[in-house]
Amino acid sequence: MILITTPTGNTGSIILQQLVEQSQQVRIFVRDPKKILANILEKVEVATGSLLNESEFTEALQGCDTLYFCVPQSNTQRDVNAYYEEFATVASKAIKNAGTKRVVYLSGGGKESNLQAGLITALHIGEDIISQSGASVRALRCPVFFETLLYQTVSLKKSGTFFLPIDGDYKAPQIAVKDIASKAVELLIDKTWTGIEGLTVQGPADLSYNEIALQMSELTGKSIRFQQVSKGDYIKTLLEDHHTSEAFANSLTDMLKAIGNGLYDTEPRTEASTTPTTIKEWMSDNLVSKIK
Repeated sequence: MILITTPTGNTGSIILQQLVEQSQQVRIFVRDPKKILANILEKVEVATGSLLNESEFTEALQGCDTLYFCVPQSNTQRDVNAYYEEFATVASKAIKNAGTKRVVYLSGGGKESNLQAGLITALHIGEDIISQSGASVRALRCPVFFETLLYQTVSLKKSGTFFLPIDGDYKAPQIAVKDIASKAVELLIDKTWTGIEGLTVQGPADLSYNEIALQMSELTGKSIRFQQVSKGDYIKTLLEDHHTSEAFANSLTDMLKAIGNGLYDTEPRTEASTTPTTIKEWMSDNLVSKIK
């Protein structure tokens, strides 16, 4: 039996769908089962409760040999590192209590860089805690998701411009969420692996935001450009337009700064780490119609 946390989240929902399609035995751990599609819900077991309640999490894990664990996404934390640490600590205790054998954890790339990287550092803190649970662990060390571009749709539609505090010519890996999900599913189904390991997963090519802007222009027939902005201006946009907490805004900006400073350079691309979906394919399917 496989337990899926955050089954309504970006990765969790796709993982759940793929596992059900493959007729795997799945249990979901969720606050509100009504948020799950009915055709999925009828094919899985359901455990209700909070990821921050050790006894509820332990109960949800009973009879499950494998866990997909993802810290729930939030942009309102007062202390980002403490937020990830709390969720990971409860999960680690529940895993130990239940005797769960294997855990697939959604982490971030660049762990060996030792750079202070905001949100990514928080993910790494969680990874270290989960790795002390007594279970075998595979931490998926991912770069920036293609899906982060969706936060720029208003600006792209209105002015044909998108903004980040990073050099527009700097190339770094990015990845589609569905490819992360597919790698997670592969590991969740495999009952043979043991030990603790971080696995790099990357998209098919390193990309600069100027290159992405050019491909957007080709796909939409509009003139799209990328503009680098200051840390202060980006934080102001996050606070005013996206209503994030100050802690989250600073942490996200620190992450982007670290990427520009070579966060992912310690993880060279390999055939095993490279995933199939290109940025052009992803934009065609998920972005173009929203910004034309």
